[in-house]
Amino acid sequence: MTKVTRFTNDPPQSPYAPIWDYCIAEKKIDIDVEELAKVILLKESEIIKEYPGCDDGDTGLGLDSLTARFNYFNVLQWDSPVCEELHKEIRGFHAEYAKNTIGNLSNHQFFKEGGELKVRCWANVMRKGQQIKKHFHSFHPHCYLSGHFTVQCDDTSTVYYHPYHSGSYPFKNSPNSMTLFPTWVPHSTDKHESDVPRITIAFDILLHNAPNLVANNVVHDGELVTL
Repeated sequence: MTKVTRFTNDPPQSPYAPIWDYCIAEKKIDIDVEELAKVILLKESEIIKEYPGCDDGDTGLGLDSLTARFNYFNVLQWDSPVCEELHKEIRGFHAEYAKNTIGNLSNHQFFKEGGELKVRCWANVMRKGQQIKKHFHSFHPHCYLSGHFTVQCDDTSTVYYHPYHSGSYPFKNSPNSMTLFPTWVPHSTDKHESDVPRITIAFDILLHNAPNLVANNVVHDGELVTL
């Protein structure tokens, strides 16, 4: 069952009052997270050995992290049945989110002109004492959606921040939980205090053939898969 939290402005009393209307959706996804955790931890050591850390996306996890290599791999391209299942679940959740928020995507001008959606998807592995700083994935006219999927955690939350005032909205992390939100919404995590690694997956759904910028970097086709 999907839980949708909608954030809207109060009725404006001035022609210059801020206006907003966006949703954060949360859903439990039925895939084998224990197997997915094993795959990610195995891939983590391989990727860190093979590629240099170049950009941690302003998360504060540092250049030694798997996150700092997010532009070198795509979880949805890994040869594993559980990654294929994750891809399928992201596709289905996106369709549900779009239907509940903007209706029929085919009516949008971008899709009328033959545009398509692509996904970049990476894993984050946090050890005891680490946390993700407040950041956002992208902020430009072609922004679309981002998502999180919790694979393994103990007692942590992801906090989403209202972009126009000081309000914040914590979402408790739990294995198998996926969220979808506009890619410009700032978010962070609290500190991870367990000896067991906190493993999550992040992804951006992008308008292909639009000038996509993610974490201020150009997105290359090789990093993307079709939604």
